[in-house]
Amino acid sequence: MQHTFEEVQQFARELPEDQRILLATLLWESTDASEDEIAAAWEPEIARRVEEIKAGTAVTYSLAEVEADLLAVVGP
Repeated sequence: MQHTFEEVQQFARELPEDQRILLATLLWESTDASEDEIAAAWEPEIARRVEEIKAGTAVTYSLAEVEADLLAVVGP
């Protein structure tokens, strides 16, 4: 049985966060995008995030917070 894009998207959204991240990574790795294309695609996003940090509007987290969140998902 074939599923529509919308159905697959809905199924994916219902997965736990760690599985969604893994799925996104696997899908991204299955594309033929070159490293240069990937870097170019990220440039506007990186610039936007840097501007948010400079403006003081970015939400940031300490290393301890990130580690605690990660350990809560994957365990020690």
